[in-house]
Amino acid sequence: MANFGEFQLPSLPFQLPSAMLSFPDDYLLTQFNLDALFPSKLSTQLSEILAELVETSKSMTSGSTGTTHQLDFAELSHLLDVSHITASISAFFQSLHWHLPVVHFPTFDPGNIANSLLLAIFLSGATYTIPLDGKGLPSALFDVAEEYIFRQIASLSTLASQKSHSTTQLIQSALIIEMLQFGRDNMQTRRRIRIVRHPCLVSTIRSLGIFQLKRGAAPDICDENIWRQLVAEEVCIRIACWVFLADGFLTVCFNNHPSISVFEMNCNFPWSAGLWEAESASTFSQIATSQSTELPLPPLSDVVSQLLDTPLNEASIPWGPSVSVEHLLILIYAINSLAFQVRAGLLKYISLDKIRCASGNWKRVWDSVIGLLDKDHLLHLGYPKHAQELWWLLNATLDATGKSDSRLQYMDSTATDDLGNLNEFIQWCYQSAP
Repeated sequence: MANFGEFQLPSLPFQLPSAMLSFPDDYLLTQFNLDALFPSKLSTQLSEILAELVETSKSMTSGSTGTTHQLDFAELSHLLDVSHITASISAFFQSLHWHLPVVHFPTFDPGNIANSLLLAIFLSGATYTIPLDGKGLPSALFDVAEEYIFRQIASLSTLASQKSHSTTQLIQSALIIEMLQFGRDNMQTRRRIRIVRHPCLVSTIRSLGIFQLKRGAAPDICDENIWRQLVAEEVCIRIACWVFLADGFLTVCFNNHPSISVFEMNCNFPWSAGLWEAESASTFSQIATSQSTELPLPPLSDVVSQLLDTPLNEASIPWGPSVSVEHLLILIYAINSLAFQVRAGLLKYISLDKIRCASGNWKRVWDSVIGLLDKDHLLHLGYPKHAQELWWLLNATLDATGKSDSRLQYMDSTATDDLGNLNEFIQWCYQSAP
């Protein structure tokens, strides 16, 4: 974590949630014994990935000056082997997956996965299993993998279907590699992700209509085939929501102007963690039945509008009991995004008083949701536990609006690629507190 007084910003590696900590060390390794299940197919696929990465690195190095990206096939071949892939997949589902839950573990099929997604998952898991010490993963591999994946994103046809398995897997891989690269804390890489890769990914998702995706049916009792169809739909909704979270993170931490409008987020909210992690159609059906009495949540844009417009003295918000901590994390990023745009003069029809109202309504719902969680659940919330800290930061910016101080560069809405301005602003807030 990056610490700023009592305020913390999430970074890699993340804390493991209790659900995964309870598994034996070899649990996921036995789930994905790829050498026994798919030896020939996987070996062929790994050879394809190696060849494609080497060719990509050659094209990146040709005619360039500065850092070399040249990769050696022989050097990579001992890294991208079946045993390392197995360990990396296990590590991915025990680490980054819990904070970027866009790959569905219960239906994950390592024998039917696109090269781009296999590579992204491998690199994510390898970050935890293979040291970056010169004898492990070459640092250039991450940049080459990023280029390899985003070349495919950039060339994705505008006629591609959001329901295409290959399209979904390519977008999953781009989101994973984007977050992985951002977590490496390299200024040049961070800038490239912020101004080139992330806008490209957002534009692609927008062109596919994923930000407006609505469920065909509410979770209910279903068989295996229907469950898998619902999961495929949910994956797309999660892609939209976690790309929106990534966009909000860039705005909050680096004053990056939002690439996604809160009001274009007309997709549904993601399922609860229980539904998402259900290991079978029967378990899914049981959980869906138990949640059937909850009031369905409106689309994200509608919920944000209600937070802006609902008076603070109103007794309750009708859908309040239906939200989860994950939903509230998405919502506080949405309000922070709006607050930034209001400060920057980009949303003149929304007043700061409206933002304060939304902030107060959000906190009411947050307190009621957190009050229902036991201590063990609170301890292992992971990324969503930072939602209240983001609420604190939101209110700090509202209080600082209009004040003049050399330490308030964070408030001038100029994009940056380091955390210096945010750090200085937070320290100013603590020193200025009565």
